[in-house]
Amino acid sequence: MKFSKEYSKLALDEFTTIRKFNMYYRVGSNTKIRTPTRTFQAIVLSRAVIHKDQITEELAQSDADCSREELISMLEKWYGKRFDDFILLRLRKI
Repeated sequence: MKFSKEYSKLALDEFTTIRKFNMYYRVGSNTKIRTPTRTFQAIVLSRAVIHKDQITEELAQSDADCSREELISMLEKWYGKRFDDFILLRLRKI
């Protein structure tokens, strides 16, 4: 799983990320986290389906260090304006 920048959440032991919905990330599975400056392993603690209208200011700030509008704009840039099936993953460093 790649991160384009060193988000503040990545300094925490547990953090979230919003990704395009797929069945790849399963609860209990390990994944390699890659940032511009480091690589580490994390375990998927939980996953929840989320839609754009469920993204709050608080979630956007904690997940992407930005406003709700900025996060939605980033998601639309990556996945397209019509795409609305996302997954909110909660991970823990291992």
